[in-house]
Amino acid sequence: MNRKLPDPFTFFDGTKVTTKEQWECRRKEILAMAAKYLYGPVPPEPDEVTGTVSGGTVSITAKAGGKTESFSASISGSGDVIALKLSGGIFPSGSKTLSFGSGFEGKIRNLFGLSEINTNIANGWMIDRVMDVLEQNPGGGHDPTKMMVSGCSGCGKGAYLAGVFSRVPVVVIVESGGGGVANLRQAEWFRHGEGGATWQCRDAKPQSIDNLEDSGICGPWVTGAARWLRNDPSKVYNLPFDTHLLLATIAPRHLVHFTNANGKDAWCHLGGTCEALSAWAAKPVWKALGVPERMAFQMYSANHCGASGSQTAIAGEMFKRAFDGNASANTDVMNILDDGVQQPVSEWKSMWIDWDMETVLQ
Repeated sequence: MNRKLPDPFTFFDGTKVTTKEQWECRRKEILAMAAKYLYGPVPPEPDEVTGTVSGGTVSITAKAGGKTESFSASISGSGDVIALKLSGGIFPSGSKTLSFGSGFEGKIRNLFGLSEINTNIANGWMIDRVMDVLEQNPGGGHDPTKMMVSGCSGCGKGAYLAGVFSRVPVVVIVESGGGGVANLRQAEWFRHGEGGATWQCRDAKPQSIDNLEDSGICGPWVTGAARWLRNDPSKVYNLPFDTHLLLATIAPRHLVHFTNANGKDAWCHLGGTCEALSAWAAKPVWKALGVPERMAFQMYSANHCGASGSQTAIAGEMFKRAFDGNASANTDVMNILDDGVQQPVSEWKSMWIDWDMETVLQ
């Protein structure tokens, strides 16, 4: 049991992460733990991937363990950026739209003999296969380094999972709430622990694993692997990870993350406080890797999935940096509203952290 947020810089066996090269191994360990306890089964990389690109049609052949499956994807529209556009997401103007051929989830299950698969993790797997084929066909007219995924609310959870379980270069998560980036430990503290006495909302405690809907837009968000935790949410303190570590697995890629203000009687169900804590605790990984400018978090006050252009301008700055190579773009951002959280940020470190947030990896 660990009531603190697990250390991103310590392997499960207690070995310290000291180099940037080790981060990739730690990242895979975190994903393996997440697969085991929340999202499994998660499909691995195929043994072989080949394919062709013809205009906007991407044809993919994947082989694994003696089985072969064929997949397709389409890239429509104009522009340089290729985006998996989930509902409510934020995208560059004029970006191309990525979509996948029908039946791909069943084909993935068949290829690896899986009983079930999280639809958003299947999206992440398909993003990687499209990237594989685009990399193999550099003259195909589509740049795999200019790909992204974004969505809001239920599809914010979808963008989060697709981003975590893929290598897509840019991820934009908007108001993902419980079942998304919202921190499981802090949500449990608010829902069933001492934090409930300080929760300043009359209508609802923050959404978390035990009251997560089984279906919804871009859902379901967890699989049967999470049943043990949904039945007894107090066991979140036994998890060897939390959502801050899953968010950190996106590093050193580019991430923009938004949540809505969660002050007194404000967007209580979304639990923006818990989402902000995860972002705050994940940011040190980008810093440790020497790329803090590739991670931006902003809390705003607006209607759900209704943030204005001025509030989401940071996404445009990240697009400039990631897609246009603009090194002066303002993207090293950690903006949490003092009146937008249910627990003061000044209390977070002493309560939730027992590791070095200033770690630098060699």
